[in-house]
Amino acid sequence: MPNANSLLTLQDAGERCQQLRKAAGKTQFEVAAAAGLRQETLSRFERGRASDLSSTKLLRLLEVLGMQMAFVPATRRPNLNELLKERRQSTSTVNSGQA
Repeated sequence: MPNANSLLTLQDAGERCQQLRKAAGKTQFEVAAAAGLRQETLSRFERGRASDLSSTKLLRLLEVLGMQMAFVPATRRPNLNELLKERRQSTSTVNSGQA
């Protein structure tokens, strides 16, 4: 299961940047200008409406927010078949224990 700091989508990254910006007491205009972005671009990104944000822009934005990107091993999430198999196994274990 992902931890509280995991970013799984671009929308997650935008929401986290918005939280960081607000915690720093900065406006979208201030952060966007410092990162070399338009305020509208930052607004769309924070709201999960940006279809894409280049890696260069993201890295500049993170730098302005006092953050950096780190590569960490991803937590593998089970697929539906694995979850169903696990459920069947736990159900059969419970049923065999009652017999």
